[in-house]
Amino acid sequence: MKRIYPARHLFLSLAVATSLFVVPAAFASGGGHDGGTAAPAKSAEETIKAAVNGNEQFKAHHDSHHFDAFQSGQAPNLTVVACSDSRVHTQLFGMQPDNNIFVIRNIGNQIKNAEGSVDYGVRHLPTRVLLVLGHSSCGAIKAAMGDYSGETTGIKAELDALKPVIAAEDRNDETNTRWGKNVERNVDFQVRTAMELYKDKIAGGELTVVGGVYDFNDLYGKGRGTLVVTNINGETNPNLIMAHPALKELGKGEVVNHVGSLAPGL
Repeated sequence: MKRIYPARHLFLSLAVATSLFVVPAAFASGGGHDGGTAAPAKSAEETIKAAVNGNEQFKAHHDSHHFDAFQSGQAPNLTVVACSDSRVHTQLFGMQPDNNIFVIRNIGNQIKNAEGSVDYGVRHLPTRVLLVLGHSSCGAIKAAMGDYSGETTGIKAELDALKPVIAAEDRNDETNTRWGKNVERNVDFQVRTAMELYKDKIAGGELTVVGGVYDFNDLYGKGRGTLVVTNINGETNPNLIMAHPALKELGKGEVVNHVGSLAPGL
């Protein structure tokens, strides 16, 4: 029988930012062209070896019974639309992802660019929570803020969908401040898109749409690696989010530490 959990139970897990998994050493290095310290490039052969060895480590930590519950189907509790950025992964939730988190990823964590996949998570599985997850230092948002005319046709098509977000920004701030705010604005834009697509399920209490930012830059002042809830069903005022029924099983400290905004009132 399919397991259905009230949305409020999921927020207890969303408030935890501790990893439960062993990360293979070969993949533990940081880096990237979006602002981190560049790591030495690995060859294709080294990367394949690391993936195979990492899988062996995964198997060593999960005996055969781990897979019993999902031999014939899946029963996730959370649909996540996240960015494809390599720094954003399910360990940030601190809960077992297998058969629990249905993840859709694209540049800029966009709903419309993956509408069919989101439909599957929301309407067919169905999960009771849809989380739109932006993140600090999002390269897609930075690219959309500038001139990306030299990009490939595919990348331009995906960045074009972010034009409404950038068009609404306040250009009075310096670039990095604008960048952070635009990440949050994009989350709000994607939440509004989801609310239009799934208004029947939201009205019937079958779905809660949550917007959040995975903040590994500590832009919100809550510590690196914090999941910051910035929107619930279109509500963006932090004080009202803190009082939202969906968060009622969280303690006061958890709520304060995981709710915030860089662009209040937008």
